[in-house]
Amino acid sequence: MKLTRRDFLKTSTATALASGVGLTAQAQASETPTVKRWYKGNMHQHCQWSDGDPMPEYAIDWYKSRGYDFVCPSDHNIFQTNDLRFNSSGTKPKMTAEMKAAFKGETSLWKPMQCDKISNKLTQKVVDQTRERFGADSVRVKEAGGLTFVRMKSFDELVEQFAEDGKFLLIPGFEQTGSCPDKRAVHMNFIGVRKTFKYIKKDDPVDTLRETLAAGRELYADSPFLFTANHPMWKFYDISPTALIANPDVRFFELNNNGIHRDYAARDDAWEPEHFWDAVNAFRALADVPLLLGMGSDDRHGYPDGPATKGWTVARAAKLDWPSLLEAFNAGDFYSSNGLDFAEINFDGKTLSVKINVKEEGDYRIEFKGVKKNFDKTRKTVAVAAEEKKSADRLIETFSPEIGAVLETVEGTEGSYTLKADDLYVRAKIVKLPRAESQEWRTGPAAWTQPYRS
Repeated sequence: MKLTRRDFLKTSTATALASGVGLTAQAQASETPTVKRWYKGNMHQHCQWSDGDPMPEYAIDWYKSRGYDFVCPSDHNIFQTNDLRFNSSGTKPKMTAEMKAAFKGETSLWKPMQCDKISNKLTQKVVDQTRERFGADSVRVKEAGGLTFVRMKSFDELVEQFAEDGKFLLIPGFEQTGSCPDKRAVHMNFIGVRKTFKYIKKDDPVDTLRETLAAGRELYADSPFLFTANHPMWKFYDISPTALIANPDVRFFELNNNGIHRDYAARDDAWEPEHFWDAVNAFRALADVPLLLGMGSDDRHGYPDGPATKGWTVARAAKLDWPSLLEAFNAGDFYSSNGLDFAEINFDGKTLSVKINVKEEGDYRIEFKGVKKNFDKTRKTVAVAAEEKKSADRLIETFSPEIGAVLETVEGTEGSYTLKADDLYVRAKIVKLPRAESQEWRTGPAAWTQPYRS
């Protein structure tokens, strides 16, 4: 991927702010070009360290056995340390001194199994599932105070069991979860770190995002990390485009979290993920600040027997390690997918060229989308009513349909688009067209490049 000097400098600045590590243009230019390849991964998933269904080793193996190259086990507000503990997300057993004595010399999280006193997802079925996969001695169980505790493997143990140089990488991290006072869930991932800190709860998502990132920069000053704004549509328009327009230092968000389309039973002019993305970037481009980059994840809690993955990210890097992947992410050299893949993505500073990695026969389409410089900048505040008690009615801003319009369509598996004088940026989306006219192609398998500008 070729970046303009302007975007390179912006990317370098954002990298330094987000990760504590900066690059100079001179250092970047002096590097010898290396051959890069695509690496597939998932940066948002859960296991029994928080509220996911399976044991941690089962969750990691689920991705590795399905051909993923890297994963980040990002459990809620917790990192999988070796320290002895009994509390995890949503599970806080009452531990007496006598009970604690039973675990003298032990390490990691010992989580109580579901019983009449404690409600969680840890059941005998989960333990049996893991033992069937990894052997009878793979799970340790201990009785104490009338409760059955199960030991969770730490991150370091998972690395020892599953990581392979150049083949499979585990990246440390966690999901920072909580909400604003009006039930707006503002969730964020810190990827590449091993320490957690208390959720910062502010009245507005704008301030929650800003202050959380600022706290992360201070805590992780010596550790390169990635910060993402998660599933902005969930639960009910909880993070608005305005929140990310106002936070240009937030470089990444989940465009595709467990599917790109969802019926929110709201107004027709309310935004969905792609329109959200373009609304942010239209105003960021006008302000000449770094554009928002879209990631894919499946935010997995349940792990079925089949290949039911609904979102992932593919990065182009020189090697499979965290510094190389982080460099690719900060350079925007990655794409988001929920079913299709790119064979090639190239941008020469003016023309975006893409080619689909065709894995099955069918009709394919490439949509080049973007925003014109003279787009309608009108924003309207409208009310949307929530149907679920867990959510709340919202006042949201709507944006012009001119934002994120299709600039050009190519029927086929490869195509290109050259930026016009009045284009702010362009991005590409690839889709597979259904054979039946009654099927809706817009909600089917797709993949998305990042936005590019001159």
